[in-house]
Amino acid sequence: MRYLKRQNINRRTANDTTVYSDVANANVYIAPTGNGSLVLPVGNSASRPGSPTSGMMRYNTDAVTGGQVEIYSAGRWRALRFVEQGTIIQQNLGAGDSSNTYFGPLNSTYYNPSNNANNTTIGAQNVLVIVENVIQVSGINYTVVQNPTLPAETYTPKNSVAYASGTTTLYFNTSLFVTGASGNGTTATLTFTAKTAVPFAVGSQISVTGINPNGYNGTFTVTGSTTGSVSFANTTTGTYVNGGEIDSVGAVYPTVNLVGATVTGTNIPGSTTVQSYVTDPNTDSLVSITINNATTTSTVPVNTAVTITQASASGSGYYLNFSTPVPYGKVVVALLGFDS
Repeated sequence: MRYLKRQNINRRTANDTTVYSDVANANVYIAPTGNGSLVLPVGNSASRPGSPTSGMMRYNTDAVTGGQVEIYSAGRWRALRFVEQGTIIQQNLGAGDSSNTYFGPLNSTYYNPSNNANNTTIGAQNVLVIVENVIQVSGINYTVVQNPTLPAETYTPKNSVAYASGTTTLYFNTSLFVTGASGNGTTATLTFTAKTAVPFAVGSQISVTGINPNGYNGTFTVTGSTTGSVSFANTTTGTYVNGGEIDSVGAVYPTVNLVGATVTGTNIPGSTTVQSYVTDPNTDSLVSITINNATTTSTVPVNTAVTITQASASGSGYYLNFSTPVPYGKVVVALLGFDS
C-alpha cells in the first residue's frame, strides 16, 4: 500500500504534514500542530558552521551579544534587528591633552573581537562621538581604527599633598564637580564630594566654570584647601544655585593606561613604575597613582612636579582616531549601539 502525503518527518504518523512544499516545489511550509514552533540551531560563536552559506540561520548564545538570532549574509554573520528599544552604551573615553588623537578601546560589550570576529565591525558612522557637548562628524573629525599603535605619552602632574619618605601613593591637583558655593565678600569657598586626600594644593591655580551665580567663576589662587572644600579670594556673596567645575591649571587627563608607566621625580627611586591609578569619575582628571617603590629621604612640598611616561604600545580593539588632537581638558564621550 502506498500513502500519498506531503512529507513524512514522523516515523509513527503516516500522514504527517508539519513540513511540506507546494505543488510547484517553490515554497516550503512549516506548520506544527497546535501551538508548536520552529526551534533554530543553538550555540555560541565558536560553534558556527565552518563553511557557512548565505541564508543560514541560528541562535547565538554568547553573553556578549545578549543572545540573538543571526543570519549569514553578504559574507558574515549578522544579527536580526527588532522594532524595540536597544541598549545604548555611553562610554566616557577621557579628556584631551592637546597632543593625543587616540581614545579607546571602545566598550567590548558592543564589540568583542574574540567572540565576534566574523560578526560585527565598527565603522565611524556607527559611533556617535561628542567632545565637550559638541557632536563630531565621522570621516572629518574622527575615524575608527582597529588595533592601532598608540604613541608614547608623558604627563607632569603636581602633587596636592606633600609626600614624605616611605610614601607609595601620590596625590595630584585635579578637577572636580562643585556641590556648593558661599562667599563673605573677601573669600569664596566651594565644596565638593569629600575625597581621600586634599585635591588642590594651597598656592596652586584653579579655573572655576559653570557656577550659578557667575561671580564665583574665574581663575584664582588657592588660599585654603581641605578634602571637601577649596577657598580663594573673591568678593561674591551670592547663594549657590547649581552647576560648576573646579579645574586645576595643569591637571592631567590620561588618555592611555598608566599601569606600568615610568615615574621620575624628587625622592623617587629609579625603576619606579605605576602599579595603579585613580581618575575622577566625572572629569577623568588624574587623582593619584600608587607606585612600586616607596619615596626616599625628606618631605617633598606641594606643587612639585612628577613625570609619568608611558611608552608606545599596541592598542587592542577599536579606537577613535581624531584628525587633530583633542583640546586640553575636553571630555570625549562615545555612544555605542544607538544604531541597534
